[in-house]
Amino acid sequence: MTLKVFLVEDSAAQRTYLTHILRTEAKMDIAGSAETERQAIDWLDRHPDGWDVLLVDLFLGQGTGAAIIEHCQERHSGQSVIVLTNHANDASLLQHCKQLGADAVYNKSTQIDSLVAHCILLAARTPQTAA
Repeated sequence: MTLKVFLVEDSAAQRTYLTHILRTEAKMDIAGSAETERQAIDWLDRHPDGWDVLLVDLFLGQGTGAAIIEHCQERHSGQSVIVLTNHANDASLLQHCKQLGADAVYNKSTQIDSLVAHCILLAARTPQTAA
């Protein structure tokens, strides 16, 4: 099954790169994207069923990924929240993300392959829907 990802990343270059990687390697559809906390929360409120995976950067130019993660605490059981950050080596930050409801945290610089593998596993575990 093709998963729909909502991508929250303030860097246009990083969004373009992640979009390409997620589409080509993880075979995901990009349901939408946002650059700021406010844009992300607005989109999520308008599309509560429009995503399977929320991929969110923690440090945004406006707002924080932590607030977005917290906003999704009451998501559907089939929806996953994944953090992608340059600060994934900070143990207290990892714990904080998990407490807020993140399912996984990956380092942008060194763990893109692990992120892709995680997404492929999520797709394999997602039940197929009849057409």
